[in-house]
This record gives sequence, C-alpha cells and structure tokens, in this order.
Amino acid sequence: MDMIGGRKILSKSLRCALFAFAALNFLPEPAAAQEELEHELVANLSTGHVLIAVTKDGIVLGTAGSQAEVGSRPPSVIPLGGRRIAILLGATEWVTLDSSAPPIRLDAELPRLINEATGPKHLGTTEDANDIELIGVTLLERIRAVAESLHRKVAQGPDEPLVEMLLVDYLENYGPEVWEFRYRVEQDALRGEFWRTRVLRPMYNQLYPPEKGQPKTLIEVRYPPEEKTDRLMDLLARDDPKLTAIGHADPRMAEVVEGLLHGESPKLMGEDTAAFLRAALPVVSRGDAKLALGVLYEHKAIEWLIAPPPVQSAADEQARPAGAPTLRKKPE
Repeated sequence: MDMIGGRKILSKSLRCALFAFAALNFLPEPAAAQEELEHELVANLSTGHVLIAVTKDGIVLGTAGSQAEVGSRPPSVIPLGGRRIAILLGATEWVTLDSSAPPIRLDAELPRLINEATGPKHLGTTEDANDIELIGVTLLERIRAVAESLHRKVAQGPDEPLVEMLLVDYLENYGPEVWEFRYRVEQDALRGEFWRTRVLRPMYNQLYPPEKGQPKTLIEVRYPPEEKTDRLMDLLARDDPKLTAIGHADPRMAEVVEGLLHGESPKLMGEDTAAFLRAALPVVSRGDAKLALGVLYEHKAIEWLIAPPPVQSAADEQARPAGAPTLRKKPE
C-alpha cells in the first residue's frame, strides 16, 4: 500500500468506459426469471469532461457535458460540505421501465449517504485516517444494493467501471487533495442468460498531490474515455491556435498557460486560472455542452462562475427520450 503526503493510496487508476446492462430480481423458476428479465433497467449516464487545477489560493474545477449518448446528462457536481465537492460520472440515475418504483439517483442520495456514514465532526478532518476508504465503501454499498438485481450479461472489459467519482477537498492539517474512485463489476453465469452480478470494492487513485517529482498541473478526467473531444493539456502542448489566442489576450492568461505547461499550478491564482478555464472550456467541448465552473477555497464557500445544473429527480424532468442510453447488452 503506497503513501502520498500521509494519505493512503489503495490502488492505481483504471481505464474507464461506458457500457450497458439490464434486469430485475432473481427468481428460482426459469419462466418467472425470464419474465423478470424483460423488465429493463435503464440508466441516464453522466458523461463529459472534468478539469481540476489546484492553485495557490483555491481549487478550480470545471465540467462540460458531452452527450456521448442520447439523453446523457453532464457530470453531476455535488457539494458535500466541509470544503468537499464530489463529481459523479457514469450510471448516476437508474430507472426500471414499466414500474411505479421511483428512480434511483446516486447524485441526489450521495450527500445524505456520506453524512450518515462519516458524521459532520469527522468529514474533512484528519481525525479518521480512513475517511477516504469509508466514503468509497459507503457509495459501494448503495451501488451493490442496486446491482443485486442485475441478472443479464454486462457488456464490459474486466477493468471498466460502472460509476466513477472524483472527490475534491481541503483536508484540515493536510491541504488540497483530489481522489478518484472507480466501481467495477464481475459476473458469474448461473444458467442460460441469467447472471449473478457483484460490484467490487472501489479502486482508489490519489490524483493530487501527485507522486514526488511529478508535475502539479491540470487534472483531466473524461467519461467515457472514447470521447472525441481533445484534452486541454494536449491542445496547449500543440500550441492550438484558439488557446494561443486566449493566452495572448491577457498577461495573466499567458501566466496561467505557462504555469500549467510547466507543472506549477500551485503558483497560480485561482481567479486567473478560473478565467482561463472559462475561456478554454468551449474549446474542449461541443457548442451546446452544459458547463460548470467554480473555485473551492480553503476558508470560504465555493464560488461559482458558472453554476452546475441542479440535481433533479426524474419526476421533475421530461419523459425519457427514445433511444436514450440503456444498460442492456446490445444483441450480437
């Protein structure tokens, strides 16, 4: 088990991807089981591009939705209190078709789950050295409660996550940190097309602070990784004309570009870095992408330059569009 700055790293990050699956409760009789398998479990997927920069006076975080599938929603940005923000990607809303059961919204449930598990006196402090693992296991238990009802074959690679979470915070007596949690599944064939699904313990990866000697620069995460949009740091390295124009427009913007390219983001000011990302986010996203951008400060509440869309239940939204992403494996 590795250590970075006194915080545990349980594993290295894995490649993430988008995939599909479906089903309902296990029933012992084959005919009954087949009937239940016809009740499809579908997901609204949070997809897009997440950018995070730790600066001298704040953590700048931005997101851009991608519309990787019809009905996709942007990354879910969820304040957790205690100078802590979560960003959820992947299957964040689960709905059983032809059922009166309410949808399951991981993004809406997450603040309550974390608060109940950690308690306000522990959240975001060093009193509990295992707080990161505790948060990861808390979300794991909720995902497992749903995945017990998944009995169709999941179309995925061995390391592809169902849900991915980024955790951004200031830890008392420690400083800024960024963690990545990836939740994968394994399946066993019981009979025919009927499978048992197990959600594995999350894979933890500490994205900030990086390992000693590694650059401290812009953190970028995309879900799914097959998204065609470019990474901002790749464009900066290639002197992309649009980003070059942004850098030349203001000496402060030029300083941000140089700081990111040289791995010196902690020397930059949060306000300047946020201004640069506000101009740069449209370059790495589609024209109609929903954006969010804010600065999380150590000693005051997050300030939003572009507020994220509020977390809403399915009842508050329009009916699911035809062709929206499904978690059912596509026919061969």
